[in-house]
This record gives sequence, C-alpha cells and structure tokens, in this order.
Amino acid sequence: MSPVLAALLVAALDPHSAVLATESRWVHAAYARDPAALARILAPDFVHTTYRGDVRNRSAELRLVTQPKPFEEHTSGQTVDVLGTVAVVHGLNTITEGGKIVLRLRYTDVYELREGRWMAVSAQETAVSPEGTH
Repeated sequence: MSPVLAALLVAALDPHSAVLATESRWVHAAYARDPAALARILAPDFVHTTYRGDVRNRSAELRLVTQPKPFEEHTSGQTVDVLGTVAVVHGLNTITEGGKIVLRLRYTDVYELREGRWMAVSAQETAVSPEGTH
C-alpha cells in the first residue's frame, strides 16, 4: 500500500488519532527546531494568534521554529472534535524552564483534511493561571 493511500485510510477511519498524531509531530518539530517537518503540518494559509495577541503566518512560524528556546512545552488534556473535514483540538500547554512552570496556555488548534493529510490552519492560545488547568 502506498504511503498516500495509507494516510488517507488513517485520516478517514480514525480521524481523532490521526489529528492527535499530527499534534504530536507539531510539538516534536518545534522541539527539534525542524522547519521542514513543521512545513508539512502548517497549511499555506496558516494563522497563529499568540497569547500576547500577536498574529503570525506560516512563514513567520517557519522562521521562528529554528531559534533556540530555553523552555520545554508539555501538552495535556487534549480533546478532538471532528466536523467532517475539519478538526478542532483543545488542550493545555505547560511551559517549563529549568523544571519550573513559567506559563500555562489553553490552546485551540484547527485542522483541515487536505489531500489526505490533516493540516493546521489556525492556532490560538490564552494564558491561564497555574490554578486554571481544569
């Protein structure tokens, strides 16, 4: 079976797992500072609204991913809602530096199934207090 056909089958038969696998690849690409891997995940029209209110497009994200980061990101509490060819992921991203929590972000990532792949089209974060994790 070709890789494209396999991807189509996974995306169609188990979209929740396929979307979460893409989320995981996204986090790994950011941690590895891998713009090529990230480029396979972010759609050409991708838009990211940060917790500070900054708006970044795909090109900006691909540039920024190569910069060293003094922190680590840990995602948890992810839920996936699939609406046909669109999926919405909600979760919590805990940012640590030197083992200490420095920031918690509630996030929403939106994916669209394009040519057999779940591609991120939008991301937005909101900062929450350390107690605001539920």
